[in-house]
Amino acid sequence: MLKDREEFIKKFREADKSDIPDFAECIRPLDMALWVLCVAKDKVGEKRLTGEEISFVIIETQEISVNTRSVINSLNRASDKVHRHSEKDEVYFEIMKPGREYLSSLRKENLIHVFYFEPGSKYTAKKLLRTQIFDNLRGDLKIIDPYFSERTLDVLESIKGRHIKAMTRLENLRDRDRSKLMREFADFKTENPDVEFRNYPGSDIHDRYIISEDEVTLIGHSMKDLGAKETFAVILGRESCHEIYEALSGNFDNRWSISAVI
Repeated sequence: MLKDREEFIKKFREADKSDIPDFAECIRPLDMALWVLCVAKDKVGEKRLTGEEISFVIIETQEISVNTRSVINSLNRASDKVHRHSEKDEVYFEIMKPGREYLSSLRKENLIHVFYFEPGSKYTAKKLLRTQIFDNLRGDLKIIDPYFSERTLDVLESIKGRHIKAMTRLENLRDRDRSKLMREFADFKTENPDVEFRNYPGSDIHDRYIISEDEVTLIGHSMKDLGAKETFAVILGRESCHEIYEALSGNFDNRWSISAVI
């Protein structure tokens, strides 16, 4: 068992994980568990962990609730991806070479990733959007969403350290909501100078998407409504979906050029 969990978590958070797939690429309990075991062994020097310790690390470092039994069951079915050590009625798991190779296959440029947002889960959806999508996007961001609200600004406020171009269509809002949002924009920009807002004049924007340095994220509902109804976010890697990425990026730039500064 870990002798000092707080110290381990500190080292785990500070470890350089640049050569390991992002945690956001890990969808299933097995993926998450192997990611933890890989970081623990290669970056922190802790070769093996129990299922309970693995779920503890996921909760503490990623703010994702995961069931310990699901972690253990997935690792027990992981074949040669892990090695099992039995000591004093406790089972420890250690990642093996096939486990690392499996993790490498999860990189976003090789896959299309889908996030599911359950209905009636607005708080959870907002946290998932921030921790599992925005926090893992690289470089500056371009965001198009035809329906902004104060809740959208709450999401954008959580994104630090990068320039953001955010485009919407104010004419889609009722007069009262539009006036209220304009006041919110003014307050928001005083504290978040890295975020630019523009209002698109046309009525031909309907989809919602986020463009980053190496991928585009398609969102079924506006950010303000995530979690209200069932919807999905689909992440397409630039490498694997080059034509879609270039088309959406080009369309955004064209629309941005004719949009009015908010």
